[in-house]
Amino acid sequence: MRQLFWVALLGLGLVYYFADAPNEQSQDIQQSDELAAEKVSVGKSSEHEIAAGVDTVLATLEDLNDTITSSPDDTAEINQLGKTLSEDWDVIEKQVEENFPDDYKNIEDSLYPLIAYAQKGQPDTKQIKQLIPQVKDKLTAFKEKLSS
Repeated sequence: MRQLFWVALLGLGLVYYFADAPNEQSQDIQQSDELAAEKVSVGKSSEHEIAAGVDTVLATLEDLNDTITSSPDDTAEINQLGKTLSEDWDVIEKQVEENFPDDYKNIEDSLYPLIAYAQKGQPDTKQIKQLIPQVKDKLTAFKEKLSS
């Protein structure tokens, strides 16, 4: 009699367990879908933030270009713009590095030397003039990639 009781109890437990499993699975699937949708929306807003940051960096780059062209001997202004360029890039750098590692490396190959030359005690205007178009082209291409 005892064995019959335990078998019946085990059978009832199995029926209860497997009867409830589809509901749990559908809830898990629904939660997964919600998380995926949330990630997509976070990704799009992140791309918008990155694009806005790229615009800021491009504006500072244009200011640096104007200063190099009009006042190449204004060391203080060139140094300040180099610092501002670095700070503007720092705002989006981590997001670019995490989400677009190839673009990050490509941009930084030209951007970091440009910042270094601009922040020198005696800025190397020749090198800065050579690097500005490279950085501008890379940032513009990256921004277009974000827009598409």
